[in-house]
Parts: sequence; structure tokens; C-alpha cells
Amino acid sequence: MAVDGALRRAWMAVPLVAIGGCVDAIGWLRLRELFVSFMSGTSTLLGLALAEGQPDRAAELGLVVLLFAGGAVAGAGLARLAGAWRAPVVLGVVAALLACAWRLSWIGGAGLPPMAFAMVPAMGALNMALPGVGGITFVTGALTRFADALITALAGAGRHGAWMVQIAAWMALVAGATAGAWLETRMGQDALVVPALAAALAAAGLAAAGWPQSGRAQ
Repeated sequence: MAVDGALRRAWMAVPLVAIGGCVDAIGWLRLRELFVSFMSGTSTLLGLALAEGQPDRAAELGLVVLLFAGGAVAGAGLARLAGAWRAPVVLGVVAALLACAWRLSWIGGAGLPPMAFAMVPAMGALNMALPGVGGITFVTGALTRFADALITALAGAGRHGAWMVQIAAWMALVAGATAGAWLETRMGQDALVVPALAAALAAAGLAAAGWPQSGRAQ
């Protein structure tokens, strides 16, 4: 039963991965080539900036990491306070932050643009939306889990659904990023309305479906 619950939550995370990919693509195109949800990439860029003696760029990238971590901490705190209503509450906050980012300026001075101060924490919080699903925006982990689950299934020691959901998560990231880039080139900053609405609809859908009951199994 616990395995069924874990697999079900993993499938529920797939559309959230698409939201993360969409926002990341918009952020990359609009915020001077900054990842807003992919902190592995941001950390690599931070290392490059340090090695190349670019203190301003390094400070900017370091702040992105801190904002993401802060959003994750806030999301975890909200998740604990919300209890059984964890997913709708956290996703509602993600939607609100993305809506704020939509209205904030994407043009900054020497530091991060104001928009980033809402977009990045939103992506940190997104990772806390579902219990037992770590790293919604960390799809490198999905690929490694796919490899492990595939071999386990082929050996007859696991279910094929376990590797299928991991490859679906990777495909969702690519699809979300493709959609985000397409929307940004046609709508500009207004492209953020789409993932904000998607997060709001996900929150409303989980609440209407009775998330406390459907999400109780751990």
C-alpha cells in the first residue's frame, strides 16, 4: 500500500515538474540567463563566475541559490502547518508568488531584477508541495532513478511503473521548458500568467478532490 501511495504521488508530481520547467525557461530568457528552478545549473554557473573572477555575477548567482533555499524552507514550514492540506496550500502560495513575479519588473540595476525575488522562492516552495517527493525541479535525480528502477523491473524485483514515472518526469520538464520558451517569445513577461494559473488550478483541483483523504497514505 505504501508503494502504491509513493508511486501515485510520483505521478502527481509530473505536472508540477512541467510547471517548474516552464518557469525555468521563462526565467532564463528574461533574467539574463539565470536558472530559477534548476539549482544544479545555477551552482555550476556560480563556480564558473568564481573561477573567472566575476564577483558581481557570483554574488547574483549566490543570491539566487539563497532565495531558492529560502523558498524551500518557507514551503516546508507551510507544509507542516497545513498538515493534511499541504499540497493545496503550498501550490496556492506558489501561484501567488508567480502572480507577484508577473507584476514585478524584470529590469534590474546592478543586482537581481525584482521579478526574481518572487520567481525563485516560488520554485523552492514548489519542491515541498507533495510529501515523499523530493526534488520536483531536480530532474537529474529522475534520470538516475529511472535507470535504477528500470534495471530493478527487468530483474523482476520491481514494477515497470516506477521507471515509467521517472522518464515521464524528464519528458514533462522538457515539455514545460519548450512551452515556457514559446510563451515567453510571444507574450513576454505575461507568459508567467500561464504557470501561475496552472499552479492555482492544481491547488484548486487537489482541494476539490479531497487532498486530505487522497494524500493520507504515506
